[in-house]
Amino acid sequence: MAELGERRGMGVGGGPLVVIVLSHRNPGQVARLVDRIRTGVDTVAVIHHDPTGEPLTMRPSSNVALIPDARPCQWGRLSLVEAQWRSLRWVAANIPEFSWALLVSGQDYPIRPITTIEKELAASPYDAYLRHFAVTPDPAADTDPWQAVTRRRYLRKRRLPGTHRSVPLPFERRHPYRDGVGLYVGDMWFNLSAETVHGMLADPLADRLLRYLRYAPIPDETFICSLALNARPARSVANDSRRFIRWGADASHPDLITAAHLDELRADDAFFARKIDVSAHPEVPDLLDQVAADRRSPS
Repeated sequence: MAELGERRGMGVGGGPLVVIVLSHRNPGQVARLVDRIRTGVDTVAVIHHDPTGEPLTMRPSSNVALIPDARPCQWGRLSLVEAQWRSLRWVAANIPEFSWALLVSGQDYPIRPITTIEKELAASPYDAYLRHFAVTPDPAADTDPWQAVTRRRYLRKRRLPGTHRSVPLPFERRHPYRDGVGLYVGDMWFNLSAETVHGMLADPLADRLLRYLRYAPIPDETFICSLALNARPARSVANDSRRFIRWGADASHPDLITAAHLDELRADDAFFARKIDVSAHPEVPDLLDQVAADRRSPS
């Protein structure tokens, strides 16, 4: 903590940018990601590493922190949401002067210089960047097929305890999305201003959502979005995760980034690309470093 404390008061836009990394495998790839995050003027990498995965040998420093007592994270279950939530609480308690908090996975990688991300967020008119959709009671208002999928998922399904499986229900669960509280869905990869984070941490809606989502499938695709979009007073939220992600037809996971994506990456304004795998495509981090270098803004 003392080393992190030495950085306080140096922040761009009021305090350091914090990038939370959720990781569980490939410690060498995670280390390279963290090295890139550390190239910011005042950016701190905060790592939540699944203790059931390959062990990390990384040590804390003035701009690297490890979440203590990290918990196992299971896809599609509340443990993934709890890891996000515990990480945000840790950041708020231990780096209280932070300016923004971003969430990435250990398989993400920046495609812009961290210094330009710092500058953009310091000058941003928004309180958050989150790709999201409102899921209203009226299907006629839908603009994307995903809204119908998630309406059934979060209102008419219940996850079986101890499994990834969920069962459809012939009725709506008794849910918290009433009395002015809306259901929102979107990517779990957030970009949140400090004011937004502190407001969410103090919001009693968080506990209600956590209790409800314990028995919902894939809760990570609604928890942060629903908290941020239901904030009072309302936050200014850009409908964009600032991530470069490509999906194949009917795929349950994003495509791996390869050299074939380079032209799209150069034209995109995303902060990070998702996802990379150095065991399958070891050349990709070098290629993405070059994409970022080519986009470096003049000093």
